[in-house]
Amino acid sequence: MHISQIALRDWKAYTTATFDFPAPAAGRNIILIGAPNGYGKTSLFEAIVLGMFGRDGLPLIARSPFSGGDKERLATSYKTFLEKALHQGATNGGRNSCSVKITFVDDEGEHLEIQRIWHFSDSGAYRALDEEVHIFEGPTRKAVGPTGLQGSDRMDWYRDYIARTFLPYYLAAFFLFDGEQVSAFAEREMAAQVRTGIEGLLGIPVLKQLAEDLRAYAAVRRRESPNVSDKTIEKLELDRDVLKFQYDEKRRRFEEIEPDLAKLKEERDNLTRELASFGAGSQAQLQEQLEQLNQLRRSVEAGRAQLEDLMARDIALALSGLGLREQLKARLASETVLERWESGKNQGDTNLERFLRAVDSGMSGIHPNLTETQRDSVLDTARSAWEQLWYPPPENCATSFLHPHLNELERSKVIDRLDELDELGAPAIVELLSDIVFNEEALERLQQDVTRTESVAPHVDKKRERLTVLNGQIQELDQEIGALKRELAALESQVNQKNTELTKLAGQWDQAKPSVRRAMRALKVASMVDDIVAQAVPSQIEAIAKAMTAAHRSMAHKKDLVERIAIDENCDVQLLNAQGIDVRRYDLSAGEKQIFTQALISAVSSVSGRGFPMVVDTPLGRLDIEHRKGVLNHLVKREHQVILLSTNTEVVGEYLREIEQHVQKKYLIHFERVGDIGQSSVQPGYFENAGNGA
Repeated sequence: MHISQIALRDWKAYTTATFDFPAPAAGRNIILIGAPNGYGKTSLFEAIVLGMFGRDGLPLIARSPFSGGDKERLATSYKTFLEKALHQGATNGGRNSCSVKITFVDDEGEHLEIQRIWHFSDSGAYRALDEEVHIFEGPTRKAVGPTGLQGSDRMDWYRDYIARTFLPYYLAAFFLFDGEQVSAFAEREMAAQVRTGIEGLLGIPVLKQLAEDLRAYAAVRRRESPNVSDKTIEKLELDRDVLKFQYDEKRRRFEEIEPDLAKLKEERDNLTRELASFGAGSQAQLQEQLEQLNQLRRSVEAGRAQLEDLMARDIALALSGLGLREQLKARLASETVLERWESGKNQGDTNLERFLRAVDSGMSGIHPNLTETQRDSVLDTARSAWEQLWYPPPENCATSFLHPHLNELERSKVIDRLDELDELGAPAIVELLSDIVFNEEALERLQQDVTRTESVAPHVDKKRERLTVLNGQIQELDQEIGALKRELAALESQVNQKNTELTKLAGQWDQAKPSVRRAMRALKVASMVDDIVAQAVPSQIEAIAKAMTAAHRSMAHKKDLVERIAIDENCDVQLLNAQGIDVRRYDLSAGEKQIFTQALISAVSSVSGRGFPMVVDTPLGRLDIEHRKGVLNHLVKREHQVILLSTNTEVVGEYLREIEQHVQKKYLIHFERVGDIGQSSVQPGYFENAGNGA
C-alpha cells in the first residue's frame, strides 16, 4: 500500500495544495518533501496524521497542546489545535471548513480514499458534532460507511474500518513520527521504550482502555440498582479508584523526571572523563580561551555560510556583468510594454464591430441617402481610422516576446532582483574572504594556545564544583525514582488485588437484577483483559529483539560494537558485543541512544506485518553526523513507501547523494506572506534544483 495523493484545503498556511506520488518501484521508495523551518513542512505531517486518525492522532503531534490525560482533555486539546489549523483567510472569504484528503493504492492496485472535513462557526470556533469522514473505494469512488449510525457511533465505525484496512491509531507512532519526538523518546529507559513498543504492536493500549471502560460501565450499572447494591462493593470500587489515581500521578511524575535524570547522568559522565585527563593550572585563562575559540568558530562558520549563499545564488549573476544585466532589464521592460499594448489593442478590437454598427446606423439619417458603395467606403474608412489608433506601437515596445513564460508581475520581480545585484561588488566579496581568512588564522593560533593551556591549566575547579552539584541532583532523583518504582509496584499490586476482590464478588450477585449481573460480568471481563495484558508482552519479545538487532546493525556507525540485542521477559535490555559483554556498562552517546530507538521503531513496524507507508518529519532530527547516513540507508531498504519531510539542513548535500538513486519524487514547499496571512504552496523540485521537477 502506498499514498498516491494528498490534497489539502484551507489547512494551516495552505489554501489549496496537492501532492501526487508514484507507486514504489524496485530500489526506489523514497519521496522527498523539502522546506525550511516555518514554511509548512510540519503542517503537512499534521494533516496526514489528523486526516487519518482525527482526534486519536493528536498525541503524535509535537506542537499539539495535549500532554496526556483523559478523553475530555483530549477533546479540548483537539478543539484548540483545529481552531488554529483553519487557514487565516478562510473565514474572511466565507469558507467555514478545512479538509484533508489522502488517496491510497493497495497491493492489488485498488484505490482507497480517506477524506476528513472539519467545520467551524463564522467566528472560527470548531463544531465537533459536524466533523465529517468519507471513505471511497475503487475507480468509481464507491462510498463506504455505516447505515443508520450517527454521532460517536458513526465515528467509531470509521475508526474500526481505518484500523482494519490501513493502520490502527495505537500503531501510528511507529509509521508516522517526528524526528524531534524520537530524540525525546530516546532519553527514556530502554526497558520502558521496549515495553511501550510491544504494547503498541499488540494493541494493549486499547485493551487497557477496554478494561477501564468496563469497570466504569460496571460502576454505572450498579448505581442503577441501588436497592441491590452492596456497600462492600462500593467501598472496593472507591478504594480501587483512589489507588489508581495515586498510581497515575506517580507514573506521571516518573515519566517527567526520567529524561532529566538521563541527561544529568550523561553530563556527569562527560565531566568525569574530562577531569580524569586534566592536570592543574589556571582555570580562568582556559575558560576565556575556550569562549574565544567558540566565538571564532561561529564567525568562521557564519562567514563560510554567507559565502556559500552568495556562490549559490548571487555571484554567478553578478559575474555576468552590469552591461548584460542592464540589457536584460531593458528587454524585460520592453516586453512589459508589448504585453500592455497588445492587451489594450485586443480589448479595443472587441469593441470595433460595435463601433462600426453605430456608424452604419448613424448613416441611415443622412439625406439624401448614401449609396451602398458610399456606405461601404465610409465603413472602410472608419475601420482603417480605428486601427490607426494602435499604430505605431508605443516607444520602448518590443517586437516579440523572448521570455513568454513570464507575466508582468514575474518580470517586475526579476528586474528587482537584478537591481539588488548591482550593489554586490568585488570589494564586498573580497572583504568577506579576508574576514574568513583572518578568523581562520586566528582560530588556528588560538587552538594551539588552548592545547598548551589545557596541558597545564584546565578549569578543574569549576568542573569539580559542577560535578558535586550534579552528584547531589542525581542522588536526589535516583532516590525519588527508586521510591516511585517501589510505590508504583505496590500500588499496582493493590489495584490488582482490589480488582480480584471485585471479581470474586461477581458470583454473589449473579442472580441479582440484570443491571447488577451485567456489572459483575463486565468486571469479570475486565479481569480477563488484565490477565491477557500481563501475558501478552513476553510473547513478542523474541521477534522484537531479532528485528531490532537487524535494524541496529544496519543503522549503527560502529557496526562491530553491538552483535546482538537481548531482551528478557521484564523488557530489560542488553546490547551485547561479540564477547557477550553488555556495552551499556560503557557510555553510550546521544546518537547511539537514538539509533536504539530508531531500531525499535523499525522493529515494531516490521513485526506488525503492516504494509503502511512511513512518514517521517525532520528525519535526521538531532542525529549526529556519524549516524545520519546509516539511518537513511536503512530507510531505503524498506519494501514500502517512505516519505521524508526534510529541512534545508538535513537530507541535502552528501546525505542527498547517499540516497539519490532511491528517490522517486521531490517537492519543495514555498512560503510567502500576503499582508498578515502566510501562504504555503508546493512545486516539484528540491533545494538543489527548485523548479526543475523531479
